[in-house]
Amino acid sequence: MLRVGAYARVSTGREEQDTSLVNQKLMFENYIQGKGWVFEKYYQDRKTGTKAKRPELIKLLNDIEQKNIEVVLVKDLSRLARNGELSYKIFNLAKATGVHIISLDGMVNTMENNMDMLGLLAWMYEKESQNLSQKIKSVKEVGASTGRYQGSTPPYGYYLKDGKLYIRKDETPSIVKRIFQEYTNGTGVDTIAKYLTLEGVPTPAQVINKKNAGTEWMSNTIKTILSNPHYTGNLVQCRTTTISVVSTKRKSVDRDEQKIVKGTHEPIIMKDVFETAQKQMMQRKKNLTAPKAHLFTNVAFCADCGRGMWFRSDRKGYICGLYGRYGNEKCSSHTIKEDKLTNAIIQDFGEFFKGVNLGMLSKHFQQKIEKSFKKSTRELEKIESKIKMLEKRKLNYIQMRADGDLTAEEFKTSNTINNKELEDLQTQKASLEANACNHKIDLDCIKEDFLQYLYTPEILPELIHRFISRIEIEKDGTPRIYYNFHAPRNQYIA
Repeated sequence: MLRVGAYARVSTGREEQDTSLVNQKLMFENYIQGKGWVFEKYYQDRKTGTKAKRPELIKLLNDIEQKNIEVVLVKDLSRLARNGELSYKIFNLAKATGVHIISLDGMVNTMENNMDMLGLLAWMYEKESQNLSQKIKSVKEVGASTGRYQGSTPPYGYYLKDGKLYIRKDETPSIVKRIFQEYTNGTGVDTIAKYLTLEGVPTPAQVINKKNAGTEWMSNTIKTILSNPHYTGNLVQCRTTTISVVSTKRKSVDRDEQKIVKGTHEPIIMKDVFETAQKQMMQRKKNLTAPKAHLFTNVAFCADCGRGMWFRSDRKGYICGLYGRYGNEKCSSHTIKEDKLTNAIIQDFGEFFKGVNLGMLSKHFQQKIEKSFKKSTRELEKIESKIKMLEKRKLNYIQMRADGDLTAEEFKTSNTINNKELEDLQTQKASLEANACNHKIDLDCIKEDFLQYLYTPEILPELIHRFISRIEIEKDGTPRIYYNFHAPRNQYIA
């Protein structure tokens, strides 16, 4: 009996779409029961079909790749994808693993080789999504032109009622004023975020009761507040737009195409303060230097809080990122010198190479070299034979010139060509003879040269990112290094 994975999807989390999910599952159960197959897995997403980042779709694709199911069942192709490229990606993966795809509307069934409509359907569903997206954009633009706030989440410090922004009756408006005041007085966004976190000020996500809301303020959150023109009492909407219906990336919209309506709500920040902040942001952006990526960036992490380790030049090593931002209030330093970490890795690779069976490796390489040596010997014999032939030909040219069978010009041309061939062959012969002298190998020397090559500044970073999955730094600075292969000391080296 075939194992079936059934995939259901609706576009939103609204309760009225629950019925659709129930009906889709019921249709799957009836179809599978009628076929006498096994309902192995059920996948259900509440996401748009134009994007690939859907939790249950990712699980489905993984099960297809691992061959955990043999048939994928969907109500219609649009449930699987409203994106032509994604549709073909899914079907190609299924084809490569021998997994069949069936739509209950009868338009697609790979078991019956029914795929004629795939291209047309993929294009049609994506086009339908594009048209719907454009209609939604048009409605939002009309609403924005009338002074109605079009976002679902109001800016920090405001609440939304009937499409209009109102100042909240809590501490959030004063926090917005504080952010602008501190920034225009010269305080950096990282410092502002740090002290707001340490003081326990609710983050924007916490204020709107967002699920899994973070308690830490980030510098990007501060920048978002500083650059939001809504705080001046004007609605400036349609500032960005999506690149396409199948992409989450956005691009900025020209100022003259934005929807600006002045005086729609009470301001929290005066216009001159906002403009001062914008000028300072531009100026500070010009003065920023590009951050330098260090050897263990995105590889080393704090063993306690899980944050990435930050390089500090004054310590010549790394500290916990959470400690670096907030101090002992959040975590301890977990300091480690870069040299200590580098030497630990070099030592581990040295231990690894000690475990290599040099005898077998030497025999393997020696066999290859002996084979190459025999081939070189045969080539050398051929070259020596050609050299003898050319030397004999040279003597013949001299004899023919003496007998008057060649003119001076003919002799000169023929002799030059002959000498050039002789010179080329002599060079090839010398090279082959030199290689023939080195057909015995010293594996210890090769290993030593190889290790020295690995630990050069150009190669070591690639070595680290290729063979090390993660490094955790303990409170006392002890590194635990997790390798992507069976490492010398039980998977990690302390």
